[in-house]
Amino acid sequence: MPHAVLTWKALDSALDPVITIDAAGLVTRWNQKATESFGWPASEILGSPSGQLIAPRKREAIEAALRDVILRDVTERDVTEHEALTPDRPIRIPALHRDGHEFPAELNWSRLDHDELAIFVRDLTEQVRLQEALREGEERYQAIVNRIEDGYFEVNLRGDYTFLSNRFCEMFGYRAEEMLGQSFRRFYSTESIPIIHSAFYEVWKTGTPLQSLEYEIKRKDGVTRFVEDSVSLKKDRHGQVVGFMGIRRDITERKRNEQELARTKQAAEEANRAKSEFLANMSHEIRTPMNGIIGMTELALSSELTFEQRDFLETARSSADTLLVILNDILDYSKVEAHKIELDPTPFNLNELVGDAMKSLALDAHKKGLELAYSIGPNVPDDVVGDPTRLRQILVNLTGNAIKFTSQGEVIVNVSTESSDNSRASLHFTVRDTGIGIPPEKQCKLFRPFEQADTSTTRQFGGTGLGLAICKSIVELMGGKIWLESEPGAGTIVHFIVTLEASPVIVGAASLIDARELEGMAVLIIDDNATNRRILREMLQRWRMRPQAATSGQEGLQMLEQATAAGDPFRLIICDEQMPVMSGLEVAERIRGNPLLRNATIMMLTSSDQAASATKCRSMGVESYLVKPIKPAEMLVMIRRTITASAQFVPKRLPSARKPGCNRPLRVLVAEDNDVNQKVVLAFLQRMGHEATLAVSGTDTLAKWSADKFDLLLMDVQMPNMDGYETTRRIREQELTWLHRVYIIAMTAHAMHGDREKCLEAGMDDYIAKPVTFAKLEEALANCPVAQTAISV
Repeated sequence: MPHAVLTWKALDSALDPVITIDAAGLVTRWNQKATESFGWPASEILGSPSGQLIAPRKREAIEAALRDVILRDVTERDVTEHEALTPDRPIRIPALHRDGHEFPAELNWSRLDHDELAIFVRDLTEQVRLQEALREGEERYQAIVNRIEDGYFEVNLRGDYTFLSNRFCEMFGYRAEEMLGQSFRRFYSTESIPIIHSAFYEVWKTGTPLQSLEYEIKRKDGVTRFVEDSVSLKKDRHGQVVGFMGIRRDITERKRNEQELARTKQAAEEANRAKSEFLANMSHEIRTPMNGIIGMTELALSSELTFEQRDFLETARSSADTLLVILNDILDYSKVEAHKIELDPTPFNLNELVGDAMKSLALDAHKKGLELAYSIGPNVPDDVVGDPTRLRQILVNLTGNAIKFTSQGEVIVNVSTESSDNSRASLHFTVRDTGIGIPPEKQCKLFRPFEQADTSTTRQFGGTGLGLAICKSIVELMGGKIWLESEPGAGTIVHFIVTLEASPVIVGAASLIDARELEGMAVLIIDDNATNRRILREMLQRWRMRPQAATSGQEGLQMLEQATAAGDPFRLIICDEQMPVMSGLEVAERIRGNPLLRNATIMMLTSSDQAASATKCRSMGVESYLVKPIKPAEMLVMIRRTITASAQFVPKRLPSARKPGCNRPLRVLVAEDNDVNQKVVLAFLQRMGHEATLAVSGTDTLAKWSADKFDLLLMDVQMPNMDGYETTRRIREQELTWLHRVYIIAMTAHAMHGDREKCLEAGMDDYIAKPVTFAKLEEALANCPVAQTAISV
């Protein structure tokens, strides 16, 4: 930015050393005067620790103090050793020259932004020499004070100047004879005199030197300058106080630089506020029409349609979903940029989460003919505490990218334990693909926002270039790290490690299923994909079954015949449908056509959810037909159902924390001013069997709510004449004298950080971000306490 460039040019030409450091304490900028004072050229010092400029005996303490200045506002905390480390009180340090000698220095600073500090260094060598010279004699003392860049002065207890250096007089624009013997009051403004008098009185009363007193002076020619005084008591040879002596420095340039930096910071903050407001408005304006598009498309797809109409509508819905993903990426990155992404820890079942994430991507993978599979190591805990939404976001993003950039082969997700104890576990996730790969020189770009390894891929594959940057930020927020390994043409492996707490409660159902009846069962796996065979074998071995694997249909048939002849037949056959040479359906047909094998139990796994294949399987007596990737809990339940005589087997589960659907129709007041959104929500409610009343503004909502009794209120936030926040507040105020309290759900296009909290603070009970889908609305209504009340008979 132009302001920042001008500011550094001014700092670079300053008479004092000026250094900037980042939050890690590394030197980021270095002016010419710093080179002269410390002996280090910029080319050698930039990027180095700033601590090497401080004498070792004080290095650790001063580095810690400077880090505190960057990381938090030190003026709002109590400091101990570095009590002087505040914006109006500099700190003195033993500075270290490149050649190893120490020299005294004084530090002042100004914050550039949230993680960079500009440090103004004052070399006190000459000042120290002056103090030594004062003790050696008046004649030498006079010569030295007139030679230093700072001004020196002495005043008696009446406030009359008794000694002045040439430099001090130059600052005022007077000659020494014009000032000596005169009261200091003659040369200062009426505003400055009380400040100076009070500071000098404090020095006299306490005997403690004044380190820094900053104020404005007006020169004889009318020009205003900023000065900084350090003052101590002057005593005679008997130790009696006879006045004050001090050193003055012209800090006009430093003050102007600080003011310029403050203006630059203010401009940046205003720009950030404007950007946040723009993003919030953009989110609202886009989500409102998208609510209509997605809602109406969902309603249309649930009606009777021709094949061509359904295809058109599904394409429209897919495009709207893609647009929503892009919008969410942009909003998520704005939160990353503003450091406003927050985690919401809650207990969840890791196996279920990974499985659900993979299921959501299965269609995309299967459309491209890819194998999509996942495995979770035996030492990985089932139930953990973390942010399941953010962890799923990472998995879906990374796996979706792998599918996007892979044209043939497989995408495999693996979870293993990096380290663990009784309270937490560091889990290592990998997403491996057989895709196009990434050249080494372009891998460093991948985790930067708005960048891709090859910008031409944006047109071919789409995407905002934000997904990996968001994943990196979330992983780091979880206390982990993310990296990748890749070779062009050989695929990519993305790694990330996160730490999750152990859950005090059991969340998942898979671990609660009794698998003892399956122990020792002989199972044949027939699959041409080596990864699938390995995953299935490990899964079955975990339940103490005896799996064997065949790489083709022909090999599988031979193993079946051999096992039967040996008197140890396979009780269960798990067969992949899509295999070369001989498909799974052909294998099933051969088995059913062989008198020795026809009674074998077959479970078919497929990468396509085609009704024709399922129908053919049923006609051949195939007991189970599952779509990959297979969740362990799903596999275990299906095996039990397949091999037991009772088809009514249901796995044992703990009571679900999720509330069931509505037990009765609800009377719902819908506060919504947008015509399209009205149609969507009213149609959804009607289809759910609820009775809906429409209100088109805040005042209309209040009137209808006061005149009738409703179970629930869906409240739009942005409405004419009275918004949803104010309407809710008025309802809650009036309810103080009522016995009935209506349940209010915010239904809004405001989806930025803090919007949910703002709704809850206004008195609402729940929050739905637009676009509103049928499932999202149904779940929100089910969470309403009134919805769980059974109809009285």
